[in-house]
Amino acid sequence: MHIIKFPLDKARLLPIFTKKFVTLPIPNTRPKTPKILSNRQKFRQISPSHETLREIEALNLGKPRNCIGNQFGKKVSIIGKKRLERKLGDLTSEREEQLELPHLSFFAGAKVPTSFPPERVQELCFVGRSNVGKSSLINALADTTVVRTSEKPGLTQQINFYAAGNMFNMVDMPGYGFAYAKDEERIKWKELLTRYIQRTRKNVEFQIILTKCDLVITPDLARQHTLVKEQLQAYRNAIPQPMMVSARRKSGIYKLRQLILTIVGGLERAREVVNKKRAQRITDITNKSKKPLNKISKMVTNRKTPRYYYEMRKREKKSSKKK
Repeated sequence: MHIIKFPLDKARLLPIFTKKFVTLPIPNTRPKTPKILSNRQKFRQISPSHETLREIEALNLGKPRNCIGNQFGKKVSIIGKKRLERKLGDLTSEREEQLELPHLSFFAGAKVPTSFPPERVQELCFVGRSNVGKSSLINALADTTVVRTSEKPGLTQQINFYAAGNMFNMVDMPGYGFAYAKDEERIKWKELLTRYIQRTRKNVEFQIILTKCDLVITPDLARQHTLVKEQLQAYRNAIPQPMMVSARRKSGIYKLRQLILTIVGGLERAREVVNKKRAQRITDITNKSKKPLNKISKMVTNRKTPRYYYEMRKREKKSSKKK
């Protein structure tokens, strides 16, 4: 038996792998502390109801979506509205009664409690933060410009009293919170507000109104409405359903007018006034023309629509051809 010795090349030797023992981490048995959510995160977790979203879309509230101003953008908005209708149902709102409030006129202003006028009729007070839109809301409700408005907070520096005919009074209060005024004056406003509220009867009902609803996107507006509705359950004298309005778009104004007239007991009187004005318009048109009454009423209801002006030009062309 021959044994042959081969020379070993050190470079070709394979490395020898050794096992390394890795220490595994010990599992943490301590209970996990719950994550603290911020107020913004809590607000994002609110899920509004379909009724609230339907009301916002029907009243045309919420900040308008940024769509492209061409044919494609119009198609996108139409598709989005159809998707909402599938989810929420019919978005067309019921026709609101176009009621009117009596003529509004300023009759008193008070910077001290001794200047408060005697309470002879019911008073509706508008209380809120500075620059929240109280004066603009009063102007929109009464369809007037008698109440001074400004973009700077703190313009109303006294309690202003406005008479709505002989039916009731509207009271415009100074706002609380930030204002372009000295701290001493703001403390005086607060004392004036408390003195006025203390002189009124106890257990007075109040209605929460969300103003400037055209400046907030629809999801945040719906969440805010849901949050306020939940908070109102703790107050016994609060009307449980908060209202949403926009003084610039006149959205929700007719609904609020109807509520005010119901509170002061002047709803039937306002309806009579509207019916009298409508009948007077019809009689004025009948005296000028000899057309049937159904066509006249149709012209009165659609007097400002493009269809009305189209029919009017069409009639003028026919009369000119006959001549």
